Amino acid sequence: MIEALLTIILISSIYMSGVRRIKLLTGGFVFQSAAIGLIAFKLGYDTGEVHYYVLALLTIITKVIIMPLIINKSVKKLKINREMELMVNAFNSYILTGTGIMIAFGLLNKSHNNFIKTGIALFIIGVLLMVARKKAITQMLGFLIFENGIVLFEISLTKMSFVIEAGIVFEGLMLALIMGIMIFHINKTFDSINTDSFENLKE
Repeated sequence: MIEALLTIILISSIYMSGVRRIKLLTGGFVFQSAAIGLIAFKLGYDTGEVHYYVLALLTIITKVIIMPLIINKSVKKLKINREMELMVNAFNSYILTGTGIMIAFGLLNKSHNNFIKTGIALFIIGVLLMVARKKAITQMLGFLIFENGIVLFEISLTKMSFVIEAGIVFEGLMLALIMGIMIFHINKTFDSINTDSFENLKE
């Protein structure tokens, strides 16, 4: 089951790297986060470790319920549906993502820890979304995907402290709240949420 969920996370993440519609990106993030929550729950069931159940609960509450509400509310207020201008087009995004993942998996071919491998894949896809997109909201989604990679690294550890679990998950939640407010004010000031608008600022 865990291997199947990791495969689903990987495939959905690669798909997200070239998607323009913000609703689909948000749905992909929810799907990915739900899969991570299920993995944590399954590990808790298999090992009897309470901290896995805590991580599963925090992930589902914050990333499957709260964060998507914040993102969807921002999208509705700003009346945006898709990323029109990509710094890297969809085809090249898939090529870059696939190449990066193959290199990462090749370097880690001796490792049997698929959590680390999938975590690195999420790092690559998250960074690509942050760098290759112009809208602040898709860049925020890129960071949240990157943060999901950190969660998978965290799961790969034999023992996690509750403080680390809660800290990482709530860091992502606070980022979503702050970015939601910032995106609204960026749009209000520049009448756009493209980060290219910042180039017009003068000292």
